[in-house]
Amino acid sequence: MNEVAAFRSASYGKHLPALGAALQQPESSDYELGCEVLVARSKLDGSLLGTMRIHTNVFKYLPLQASIRLPERFINTRMVETTRLCIKGSPNASLVRTALFKAQFHYCLMQKVDWMIAAGRRPVDRIYESLRFTDVAEPNEFYPMAHAAGMPHRVMCLSPNEALQMWSKEHSLYQFIMVTQHPDIDISAATRLNFPWACPDPEIDPDSGLAPLSDFTPISRFADLTTVDIDLSAPFQ
Repeated sequence: MNEVAAFRSASYGKHLPALGAALQQPESSDYELGCEVLVARSKLDGSLLGTMRIHTNVFKYLPLQASIRLPERFINTRMVETTRLCIKGSPNASLVRTALFKAQFHYCLMQKVDWMIAAGRRPVDRIYESLRFTDVAEPNEFYPMAHAAGMPHRVMCLSPNEALQMWSKEHSLYQFIMVTQHPDIDISAATRLNFPWACPDPEIDPDSGLAPLSDFTPISRFADLTTVDIDLSAPFQ
């Protein structure tokens, strides 16, 4: 995780020096049950090409919910949020980003997620828009995000099941994400959350970001992190 933290620090530090400095060490969320860190590496030299962290609301509400009140339709639903998305600048950057998104999407299908929620600063929001994400509230509104040094982000959503219906008809990425087999994109090491989710809401429990754990303890997990190995030395088959 130290390598991932250094990668994040360098990526965020280009635009947000203070946040970049704060990310020099792994974050507690990197080890929590209900979070997964995805990592993309080149098989040419093993170098780190990209990373993202997936948060679920299985025990805690999503990070962005500390900054924005989600509409009522999201209450008691299974949600995920992607944070700390960092891609190494190169001609293959879009391929790495798409491969990471494929891993996230299949993770959501595995966990029976109702909503993928994304907070994107400009112009990253246009990437989510191209994937058919829509605004959770007013169109094209930006909200300061506490977990992103207060930078305004557009908050958007996409239902995995609805995405399958839309993409199968017209989206150019459907073949890549749902049809083409990529053995190096592997989420089998992710923890299966096959139990009832707490789905906490900060409006219901404003004093704590942590939901009662019942029999599911502890929330901290110090096991191997999920890795997405992407071979960029040859075209995908």
